[in-house]
Amino acid sequence: MEELISHKKSLQLQNKELLSSNIEVLSHGEKLLVNHLSEVASIAKATMEGKGYRFVVKENEITNRQLADLVWISAISHDIAKATSYFQEYIRNPESEHTNLKNHSLLSSVFAYFAARRYCEQQFKDEILPELLPVLILIAVKRHHGNIQNLQKEVLFSNEEIEYLSVQVESIHEASVESILSSLFSQGPIKVTWGDFLVFWKSAVFQQQLKDFRFDFKFNYPKLDEKTRVELYNLFQVIYSALMYSDKNDVILQDVKTASKTTDIGGCLNRYREENGFNIPGSEINRFKNEAYFTTLQHLEKVFTPGRHLYSITLPTGLGKTLTAFSVAGRMRSLAGNSDAKIVIVIPYTSIIDQNFEVYREVLATDSSEVLLKHHHLSEPKYKDGSEKVYNENQSQFLIETWQSETIVTTFVQFLETILSMDKTKLMKLVNLRNAVVLLDEIQTIPYELWETVRKVFLSLGETLNIYFVLISATQPLIFTPGKDIVELVPDYRKYFGMFNRTRLHYHNEKIAFETFINIISDYTRDESKKDVLVILNTKKAAKHCFEELIVQGEEDTDNTEYYFLSTLVTPYERKEIIRKIKAKSNKRKIIVSTQLIEAGVDISVDTIFRQLSPIDSIIQSAGRANRYSEKEHVADIFLYDINDEHGRATTRIYGSDLMLKTRNTLTGIDVVEEREYLEIIDRYYKEVRKQSDETSSDLLDAIGTLRFMEIDLKLIEERETESVFIQLNEEAKDIWESYVALYEEDMKPWERKAKFASFKSLFYDYVINVPIPYGESKINFDSEQIHGFYLSKLEQPSTFYSYSSKDTRVNTGYNTDKTAILF
Repeated sequence: MEELISHKKSLQLQNKELLSSNIEVLSHGEKLLVNHLSEVASIAKATMEGKGYRFVVKENEITNRQLADLVWISAISHDIAKATSYFQEYIRNPESEHTNLKNHSLLSSVFAYFAARRYCEQQFKDEILPELLPVLILIAVKRHHGNIQNLQKEVLFSNEEIEYLSVQVESIHEASVESILSSLFSQGPIKVTWGDFLVFWKSAVFQQQLKDFRFDFKFNYPKLDEKTRVELYNLFQVIYSALMYSDKNDVILQDVKTASKTTDIGGCLNRYREENGFNIPGSEINRFKNEAYFTTLQHLEKVFTPGRHLYSITLPTGLGKTLTAFSVAGRMRSLAGNSDAKIVIVIPYTSIIDQNFEVYREVLATDSSEVLLKHHHLSEPKYKDGSEKVYNENQSQFLIETWQSETIVTTFVQFLETILSMDKTKLMKLVNLRNAVVLLDEIQTIPYELWETVRKVFLSLGETLNIYFVLISATQPLIFTPGKDIVELVPDYRKYFGMFNRTRLHYHNEKIAFETFINIISDYTRDESKKDVLVILNTKKAAKHCFEELIVQGEEDTDNTEYYFLSTLVTPYERKEIIRKIKAKSNKRKIIVSTQLIEAGVDISVDTIFRQLSPIDSIIQSAGRANRYSEKEHVADIFLYDINDEHGRATTRIYGSDLMLKTRNTLTGIDVVEEREYLEIIDRYYKEVRKQSDETSSDLLDAIGTLRFMEIDLKLIEERETESVFIQLNEEAKDIWESYVALYEEDMKPWERKAKFASFKSLFYDYVINVPIPYGESKINFDSEQIHGFYLSKLEQPSTFYSYSSKDTRVNTGYNTDKTAILF
């Protein structure tokens, strides 16, 4: 407080100097504040214009124009407090010592509240919106830098903050800011002057409100109905997203203009299908693919209505869901009257994004990022437009992270954290999703604990942002109620499940020891010496032990057999090579041991699968790796075993006791199930899971409904503390590591190092594994110390903790968690 009083005494002199020198008010570097605010507001207006949004609060609709006006007000106001003498001194002399009085967000937010309140009082006659909307604008502006707090915290001002604001208000040169506001608001939906704000600021009513701002609400927010509260959450997210996107856009892109593309997706698919002979099917399964493709599009025409936003595509594995869904998306946006809307393709795992992305690239026949974009945490930050221009790293990263493309291929984490977290980097793109068609592949990977939250938020996003969701799976979970919430696009989809008899499930319900399980597999591979066999286990430890035992027991047959091991403790580089080798034709039969990472989207096909008991959807996904295209001479057998030892108990920890109990109940009395009966089992299982979901309380949904922003933090995957190891498998890996180390030998700022690393990050992480820290320990076992955040296994001196051979895949089991480090 003494600091504030001291600064008050110097205010008059500072303002006189500002007036006499007639200096211009700056925003960034040499950029004028008036220009920055005008340009951000212009971007915000362009972003919000057009149809798509529909927010209705207690029967009071906020029109698209009113929403655009509110975002415009937040943009015009968001940096207005940079006009204080404290900030102007800082922007001109950043290396000098400065106090927190240079900060601008808090005072800018109070001004934004004032302007938004005046606008809302003119626009809305009800009681709720003029009270609530200005508060949402205040919070968005207040936290366009820094981390957002919960609603009750954000609207409570301390005495120190009020004194702090008073000092800042007095420091502003009125003539300068009046000139700025006159220019900015001359073309706006409302006229506001600094003099108006000063009257408001000094009023006894507002001063009292500031001291206990939360009592300014004339209604009890938590007692609004849940649907309205979820809608208000989406409303705030849109305002917040639009402000951050527009602000960053002006700073980063400046004069860069990207083109909006509208591709004839149907035409591209027709060409692609013709080039690949899909229009002349030569096998039964390809005839079924064709039938499903065209009947789904025809059914879409019959059942689609612009007011219904949730659809599903349910088809067995290998029946062309990828192309069918893409065709549906292209046609759906035309039927909705939004031919330029984005198509977002959401895939559960980064490991299968690359292969799917290549299919879309071939369909669209383009390398332009304006047409097709890949985005996940390892994506290379390189954005290229249709003229082959590649943008600089900072611009590319922004364009990619805000999804400046017609078709985006991304992960569940990227998408769900955009709508179910307060991560600013991800949230910026939300405003660009209006009218989008979102294809969610393998939707069953969403944990049932999130079903209620996903259901209510998706339904709300459909109504408020006019987003269309298409859920794609062979094992369609009951997140949404069929016929009520969601419409199936494949007519008579059940018949396709009945048409196939590619696989057969054998369930052994008596629990067995792990060693017995291994011996059963060993005996089978000895007797069936020509069959490719896939073994899927639920833990890395079990998979590694099984793999090593099968090699020992099959030593006599090494000339006839290729062995492959897959887990996340094997580098991504090796996993890609292994998948390539598995898919390649060979005179030798293949024995593959893997964790569940092989289940979804990995395009391999074996004769037989041995699967440790897991939830039903996981089992059926596993079955999709056998006789995938009906190319085998016989029905592929899927042997399912319930293991009763430490590996069985680990299964319960991974999947949860509830899902495992429901799986066992679903399979009770079943010995053998033909593929044509899988759908019946899936339906039974998901009905039980839906009951569990309905009875599960959602802390995330509760936080959304009460705007406890700090608690809206989606964790799609339970995080366990890990440490990273870089494995120099080859000369490429060695060169990449040297490039990484060189970054730390150069004198550069952290953000510069981060930007340079981003240019080769994707390749770098092909050689990285993340090893869980053992419970009760502070670090992993390894035989070297960390270098710039990574343990290192050198090419010339490989770590004893990592097993790899470029010539013998039997050796390639990755990181060994059982070893003990000996450091010299």
